[in-house]
Amino acid sequence: MRQLVRERPKPRVNISGAFIRRSGLEGADLSHADLSEADAANSSFRGADFENTNLRGTKLQGADLRDARNLTEEQIRSAVIDERTRLPDHLAHLSPGNS
Repeated sequence: MRQLVRERPKPRVNISGAFIRRSGLEGADLSHADLSEADAANSSFRGADFENTNLRGTKLQGADLRDARNLTEEQIRSAVIDERTRLPDHLAHLSPGNS
């Protein structure tokens, strides 16, 4: 009997390390995307889908993530945020301004 090996799927979008400051990505489907180490400061991600998105080291200072879907505490903790980063209500406690 043949054994199935589950491989980790490749990211649907790979913009790792990209400079995407001040981008308008409202409602974007970023599920399974790799945004690691990208500079997305001051970008708008309102309503974007972040299911299984890699945000490790992503610069999100001043970014608008309100109404983002499937965004987790783990993703935010792995990214770089500041007091200007606008988070969804369920993650607002992670904002440096709420310490």
